[in-house]
Amino acid sequence: MKTRFFILISLVLFLATGTVFGGGTNQQGTGTAGTTIKVLFKAPKTDGFDAVYEEYLRRTKDTLNIKLDITFVEHADYREKLNLEITSGSDYDLVYDASWLRLPLLAADGYYADLREYFNNDQYPGLKKAFLPEVMESNLWFGKMCYIPLYRAYGNGVPAIHYRQDWADQWGIGQIDSYEKLERYWETSKSRGILPFAAISSRGFFQMFTVAGYFPGAPQAGIMSFDIAGISFVVYVKDGKLLGIAPQGAGDVAFKDFPAPWNRDFAMDRFEKFAEWNKKGYISPDSLTVTDAGAPFFAGQAASYIGTLDDLEGILRQMPDYSPEAVLGDFVYDENIRNFKPNSIPSTLAGNNGLAVPANSKKKDAVMRFLDWLFTSKENHDLFELGIQDKDYTINSDGTFKAITAYPASWPGYGFTWNPNYVTYSEYITGKNREYRDYERKDTSFVLQPIIGFSFNGTDVDIASLVAQIKAVSDKVALTKLHGILSDGSRTYGSAKEMMNANIAECYRAGLQKLQDELAKQIQAHMDGQKR
Repeated sequence: MKTRFFILISLVLFLATGTVFGGGTNQQGTGTAGTTIKVLFKAPKTDGFDAVYEEYLRRTKDTLNIKLDITFVEHADYREKLNLEITSGSDYDLVYDASWLRLPLLAADGYYADLREYFNNDQYPGLKKAFLPEVMESNLWFGKMCYIPLYRAYGNGVPAIHYRQDWADQWGIGQIDSYEKLERYWETSKSRGILPFAAISSRGFFQMFTVAGYFPGAPQAGIMSFDIAGISFVVYVKDGKLLGIAPQGAGDVAFKDFPAPWNRDFAMDRFEKFAEWNKKGYISPDSLTVTDAGAPFFAGQAASYIGTLDDLEGILRQMPDYSPEAVLGDFVYDENIRNFKPNSIPSTLAGNNGLAVPANSKKKDAVMRFLDWLFTSKENHDLFELGIQDKDYTINSDGTFKAITAYPASWPGYGFTWNPNYVTYSEYITGKNREYRDYERKDTSFVLQPIIGFSFNGTDVDIASLVAQIKAVSDKVALTKLHGILSDGSRTYGSAKEMMNANIAECYRAGLQKLQDELAKQIQAHMDGQKR
């Protein structure tokens, strides 16, 4: 009876989490006894993964001989699950984390292992090949190389507005290559009863007028920003010295120490434009509660939505099911990037997504040997990222891949396999879009930010409390300002500048100056440390 009960419980847990107790997901019956590493994975289990994993075991049973015991976690549950497992000292050996997730706190508190000995090391040629020394040095967290960055290009994707080119042509607008044409397109769509712009709830108009939040020309001028407690702190540095710091929304006088034309509260221009667009009805009145911008766009109910060129494959794959007649257009709204100019994509070389090894793992060497294998060759890498060749995908004569099953499109490469050395484009990425994808992977397309490798340490109890107090205030406008809504929940304002000024003033009453001083101190200390 006890045996039956254990089998039943194990079966239930496997169905719920994708984890096989006793070592490895679906590894039974394959390979010999070896090391098993436990992986916490941020995504539901991909259809077809069982066969991919079996193929991995077959290829490595006589060499690597490392099994994977994977717990697949739904995206919405991952943050809480990760924090609980790591802080409770559970026995995971490899986890997904990110700068926007738990990494800043868990790394600062020493929960992740320093992996420096494994990189730029001939003993691990795969890691040496895939993760350049300057990349790893730019992804230090509090002096430790505890984060393995995953990306396909050293930026955050080419920002773009996705729109219906067939409609733009029918309406006499043609290819959209300016904000003026974009507004004409939106006005025309509105007159025809089509929502001009579909927004993802937390993003609104999102990054428009910037590149991943950075203003064109700012890095060259020594200008960059850091988001802490819901505040965007703009800093000015020159010759290793912090010469200016001010929160967006603090007013022109706060920027008096910045060089022209940055010596004013310049970020307010974009928020004022968002407010203008909202007033004109370009964005849905209920945009704050929308969760899927793609659906109304695919279905022809919205004329555009925002994203990056990383979205292209998904859009081109799904749109025909909704609107077979649709022709996709993409407005790359940064002029320099649109014209393929060099030094146009700001980068800190920091990864938005990555992997970490818990400090209490007893299998650090095995984890790194597996990752070394994964990134040693395109064949190894593509097994996980694309699946089994000629079963899940085929390679076309132009080097692109054609999916046979849903595996290649479903696999969350950002959380396990992305790397600039191993990028295979889908057959959907052609023409001008292929040019942009090639452009964003060139070293000459990037411009490094003035400050590289800095992470704010907010683990001090007093600082953490201060951050929470300030964020409670900044949250009042954190979303509304991106949607062009001139309200903080208690009153309506006449302009975005007025709303932001009022909110920042309240943040200062909540202790913002102390946080600003702490940030300034840490930035200067970081730059001083880089000189040594």
